[in-house]
Amino acid sequence: MPTTVIGTIETPKIAQRLIDELTKAGFKSQDVQILKGDQDQLVAEIVELGFGKSDASDYAKAVRNGKTVVAAAVAEDKVAKAAAIFERYEAAEDEEAADLAEETTLTEVKEELSVGKSKGMTGGVRATTSVSEQPVEKTVTLREEHVEVERQPTERKLKPEEAEAAFAGKTVEMLGTAEEVEVAKEAYVTEEVTLSKRVEERQEKVRDTVRHTDVEVEKIKPAVAKKR
Repeated sequence: MPTTVIGTIETPKIAQRLIDELTKAGFKSQDVQILKGDQDQLVAEIVELGFGKSDASDYAKAVRNGKTVVAAAVAEDKVAKAAAIFERYEAAEDEEAADLAEETTLTEVKEELSVGKSKGMTGGVRATTSVSEQPVEKTVTLREEHVEVERQPTERKLKPEEAEAAFAGKTVEMLGTAEEVEVAKEAYVTEEVTLSKRVEERQEKVRDTVRHTDVEVEKIKPAVAKKR
């Protein structure tokens, strides 16, 4: 009496590869099938194949969740061989993983917190120069000259040479001067205003969350085979 070997496969493509390998291994294609239908139909069909109702419900639930359930009717002496093939494909997550010649690498990833700094405005000082005017006055003493003419009668006899010179034409000029106000301005620095920065340092704690992945490894039990 044949025994039914049943397995839950990740995708229809992997299920087809399982069927192809079973056929190449000598199992008849008409003895291998993909179980389909609604919940009740699947439970009834799997129970009919010789499985308990609880197991049948689990397989039907797997189909409802997108998995593919494959069943094969095999001779008693070939159950171990069929179960080994099922086991390989039940562990496969994609078409490439179903190939025993290939390896699958899972990576553990973690995030690290990186803290940088950027500059922002904290306020400051603006210094602006402006010009204002105010009246000032100073008293200055000015000197002014005036030419005055004074005549004094005199009775004095001239010597011949003096007389000759006295009758020669002669012009005498005397000019008076006056001081005038001249205004000049000179600039002096009365105060210096210096803008500078005073640097203060402070420590600030940064709190955040980082993620990491863990890879958990568990052994997968061989496919269960039950007699009809």
